[in-house]
Amino acid sequence: MALSKVPASLVPQIWHKSVWMEAKKQSYFEKFTGSDENSIIQRVTELEKSKGDTVIFGLLMDLKGNGVDGDNILEGNEEEMVFYDMKVTIDQKRNAVRLAGLLAEQKSPYPMRNKAKTLLGRWMAQYIDKIIFKQLSDTPSPSRVLYAGSATKDNEITDTDVLTTDLIEIVKRKAANAQPKIRPVMVKGKPHYVIVCRDYQLRDLRKDERWLNAQLHANIRGEDNPIFSGAEGIWDGVIIHAHENVPITATGASGAKVAHSLFLGAQAAVHAVAKKTYWREKAFDYDNQQGFATGIIHGIAKSKYNGKDFGVIQVVTGAKAD
Repeated sequence: MALSKVPASLVPQIWHKSVWMEAKKQSYFEKFTGSDENSIIQRVTELEKSKGDTVIFGLLMDLKGNGVDGDNILEGNEEEMVFYDMKVTIDQKRNAVRLAGLLAEQKSPYPMRNKAKTLLGRWMAQYIDKIIFKQLSDTPSPSRVLYAGSATKDNEITDTDVLTTDLIEIVKRKAANAQPKIRPVMVKGKPHYVIVCRDYQLRDLRKDERWLNAQLHANIRGEDNPIFSGAEGIWDGVIIHAHENVPITATGASGAKVAHSLFLGAQAAVHAVAKKTYWREKAFDYDNQQGFATGIIHGIAKSKYNGKDFGVIQVVTGAKAD
């Protein structure tokens, strides 16, 4: 009697899609990621279709002209679109899990192969998030840093220099008046920015009476855009998120703890993907042991214009521990 079974070659493809979806689901920054210039993290995939190790990524400037009035001639007075470019180089990142053997699997109360997929998907998401946080936080341009209170550098920050609604308004104005302007993300025709802060900064913000009243009476209600998902609230068109990967350093006055939150606009960073998260299986020791591996070929970089941070301002405040 002929028995039918799924060809082994199909299994990696099924798991490949599962691991990619698991990584996207677990990734914190996925909610901010899209394929166009209206995304905080712009994902580009040109290298999925062509060979190479570098993507030339274009940054599109806003138009600055005044246009023409009435019947004045427009032909010949068109405004030029201005692009700046930056390079993103890709590399490969991999990790793997190897099961001890069939007997160990038999003894285990857990479905070890499914657990391996889940853990590797979670690892991939955490790895990508850490790289994005590092890229956005490292070596900020001097003109793209805002210090709380009267401080002008890290070692002047004290425990009382905290995140407030006033500071959120100041950084928003700084973004709007920057050269070039830090563009907001448009959601249903309305401009929004995002701040990703540390939990200690959020704690201090919640003590601000204006913030408290706003969240009681006008908090996020029924917003279905992903950038609102998991938000702590909104102030002056700035959506507040909190995450443990926001850096804290002991660089304040007298060693005070300092948090480096991220104020984000459109195209703050780019994620170039040449090969999406992939899945491999390998048998060892006459098929007694099974190994599972995942990897990605990609590159992540903070967007820069003429060497200056393009879509991010670092907001530096005190972050006293509880």
